[in-house]
Amino acid sequence: MNWESRHSPDEYVSIIAEVFYDPARRKNGVRPASGQPFAQNMKIECSREIRDYPVGTKVRLQVVETAKEESRPFLYSSYKWAHKLV
Repeated sequence: MNWESRHSPDEYVSIIAEVFYDPARRKNGVRPASGQPFAQNMKIECSREIRDYPVGTKVRLQVVETAKEESRPFLYSSYKWAHKLV
């Protein structure tokens, strides 16, 4: 499925996200930082490059809320898009 075609560019929001250790998956994940317009328990699907940063690293990236069939909502940011360390 082509993720970029599912949402209008106007639906994407710039947020600050942080790398955290996800004990359920036993590896690093990315979530919205405190004070952002999304709950901190939402996971962000994004590039491996971001997930490989040390825990606590913050980045600014574009996200959109989405969901796969039979899963809870999550945030998506294309691995092709640039991000900025904060």
